[in-house]
Amino acid sequence: MKHLFFISLVVLSFALLFLSIGIGTAAVQDVLRLDEDKSYVLNLETGSKLSYTDFLRPENSKQFEGDRLEFNIYVSKTGNPILDDYVLELRTNMDDPEWKFGDYISHKASDIVWKGKEEHELMVPKVILSGEVPKPIKKVKEPGFEAYDIYGIGEGEVYVELTVGTTRDGATLETIIQPLEPTIKFFSTNKEIQDAEDKIDKNLEEAKGKIGPTGLEEEIRKLYEEGHPGWASKLSEHYKELSVAAEPPPLTLYVILSVMLGLMLGSVFVYVYASRGGGKGVDVSQISAELDDTSGKIDEKSSSINAISTKFARSEDDEKRSVARELIKIRASLNELSSEIRTIADRIRGFR
Repeated sequence: MKHLFFISLVVLSFALLFLSIGIGTAAVQDVLRLDEDKSYVLNLETGSKLSYTDFLRPENSKQFEGDRLEFNIYVSKTGNPILDDYVLELRTNMDDPEWKFGDYISHKASDIVWKGKEEHELMVPKVILSGEVPKPIKKVKEPGFEAYDIYGIGEGEVYVELTVGTTRDGATLETIIQPLEPTIKFFSTNKEIQDAEDKIDKNLEEAKGKIGPTGLEEEIRKLYEEGHPGWASKLSEHYKELSVAAEPPPLTLYVILSVMLGLMLGSVFVYVYASRGGGKGVDVSQISAELDDTSGKIDEKSSSINAISTKFARSEDDEKRSVARELIKIRASLNELSSEIRTIADRIRGFR
């Protein structure tokens, strides 16, 4: 008997366990559904209309400060059991909000609607929210001052949330049963922030093209991201100006100088080789002709250097004018070397 009684207790325990799991599962089932296909968003400033789905796309994630938007959100019941104490919370951080839920109108940032069995049995009214996109202010981090709550200018997150839950005080949710998804989230911005971002990107890219990537470039971008677009824009402009001053001489100049060095060393080698007898059996006339050709090539490169130095000399930038003066000196030296190479060619001809 004791054995039978023990088995009965075990069976009863498992039955109660499964029953409690079943009740718990039913309690968290979705009871409302957000209809993305019917829902839409109006921009009351521009008159534009976007479907709910399109509004959530990345290309529409930034909305301008001060624009008044109207969200028309259609909600329906799923058919799952709705407990009598379920309510619907409406919540947003938009400025000057106005909620409409059937005949009910509210100007609170957060409010509770859809209360009681009587309302639950009716069709769920369309939820309408109109509100202004707030100023682009966001919480930022200051290096070394992370413990402080600091706010700066930047793309601040804006949200519109509908949540099924239960309430005790009729004003706030005590428990959350079901957030209606997808939740509307976007960022507030303005033309000045967008212009600053474009200017910063342009300046930093120009500087990067001259001196390559640096840690300072990343710090300027962080300054923008952490709520200081104005200062970041100014610093990016100064950074670009500094990169021009620090820019190395043009690659063309390096190429010309490298070619010159190769030609000159080659010419000297040929002269030493021929003058010391190492050139016995070689065509001296051909060597002298090649030296003349080398001299001509140096003259051509000298002309190219002259064109570059002339361009730099006309610049208003002191650094470029300084480079121009150095190029003029280099050109003068090249002209002398060209003349010497021609002299070497003449001497080689005399060995015949």
